[in-house]
Amino acid sequence: MNRPYSLGQTVMLNGKEYKIIGTKARSFILERDGKQYKATADKLTKIQQQNSQPAVSYLERRVAFAKLFNPNVKLPETEAEIMEWFEQLRCDLSPENLSCDGEASRTQIKSKLVEIHGCWRELETRLGRKIKE
Repeated sequence: MNRPYSLGQTVMLNGKEYKIIGTKARSFILERDGKQYKATADKLTKIQQQNSQPAVSYLERRVAFAKLFNPNVKLPETEAEIMEWFEQLRCDLSPENLSCDGEASRTQIKSKLVEIHGCWRELETRLGRKIKE
């Protein structure tokens, strides 16, 4: 059996370093800041693989989705294109769109809000100034 993890080893999970201090029932016991956590080898491997993948921004995902309907869509470059994206984000922030007409959970809504605000900041950086809604 291949054992990629061993006692005393440190592993990076979601940008934080944990130390493997023991095992319990087919799981590893991890420690960080005096707190202990339990994770299987499969779970550790999945998290590390997830960490190694490049993060895709909300803006990039929106462009990829828009390309399904219009293959000429691209990341905004000019001020006019950026302002159009701000308008789209403003529409995304409407209560109906944000909550998927009441179908989304609070957690999903918060996650979507974080992504939209991150995209807003990314566009402001591209534009070089702050934009008020």
